[in-house]
Amino acid sequence: MKEKQPSQILFITGGTIIILGSFAQFLKLKYAPFVFVLGAALLIYIHGKHALDSKITDRRQLRLARIGFFTSLTLALAAYFMFMGSNSWVVMILIYALSSFFQSFRGN
Repeated sequence: MKEKQPSQILFITGGTIIILGSFAQFLKLKYAPFVFVLGAALLIYIHGKHALDSKITDRRQLRLARIGFFTSLTLALAAYFMFMGSNSWVVMILIYALSSFFQSFRGN
């Protein structure tokens, strides 16, 4: 149980930072994309680390981990749209949220 605790803390921290960055973007604050990028980087790191974990032997779990990593890259695309001033970042976050919701029922 101790092995998962740091990654769980980083995952919760990254999600919280993304939510804060999203609200700051709605309020049109200048630093909002930078806050969002920090949270997105944490989540991409956690998903990437999980996808590259050598302990996963089940093909289904490995496939879900890879899908999680590739959908976490939509957060990087959302950050790009934030920096460009486009409102398409909302769609990218929605894609990530729906994919994560789907994966929560498919995984352990």
